[in-house]
Amino acid sequence: MKKILVVLTAGVLLVGSIFAFGPATANRGYRYGVTTQSQAQAQTQVQTQLQTQQVTATRLYRNLPADATLSATQEFKGTIKEVSWDVQNGFVLKIQVGNDVYDVHAGPIFRAVSLKAGQSIEISGRLVTTSTSKYIVAEKVVIDGKEVNVDDVIPERRNRQAAQKTSQRMPNRGPRI
Repeated sequence: MKKILVVLTAGVLLVGSIFAFGPATANRGYRYGVTTQSQAQAQTQVQTQLQTQQVTATRLYRNLPADATLSATQEFKGTIKEVSWDVQNGFVLKIQVGNDVYDVHAGPIFRAVSLKAGQSIEISGRLVTTSTSKYIVAEKVVIDGKEVNVDDVIPERRNRQAAQKTSQRMPNRGPRI
C-alpha cells in the first residue's frame, strides 16, 4: 500500500511539473498575453499618447454644443482678419483661410503673443461644425515664428492666480497668547 501511494504521488508530481514547466510554456506569452519588453514599451507609449489626447480633448472640447461635430486635427494657414474683445463673447479672433473666414476659439493666447489684423497665422486645431456655424478650436498657434500651445496657456493663468492668493495671505505672526 505504501509503495502504491509513493508511486501515485510521484506520478502526480511528474505530470504537474510537465504542465507547469514543460514544453507547453514556450508559447505561453503569445497565448496568455505575456509580452516582451519592447512590446510593453510600445504599449506604454501608445497609452501615454492616448491619455494626453484625452486630457487635451477634455480641456479644449468639453463645452461644445450638443449638435457639434469635430473634424480630425488640421493645419489652417491664413491671415488675421479681426481681433477684438466683446463683453458677451470675450476674446474674438477671426482668420481668413482662402475664401473662408473662421472664428477661432483659442483661449487667452493674446496673453502669450501680440495679435494684429493682417498678420499671418498658422493654427493646428479642429474644425467644429454645428447647425448654425463653423469655427476652429485651436490646439497650437504659430505667429511670427512663436509657437503657443493653447493647452499650456490656461495652467499658467491658474498658477499665477494661486501665487497671487498665496502672497495676499496675512503673514504668520506666531502663536496668540
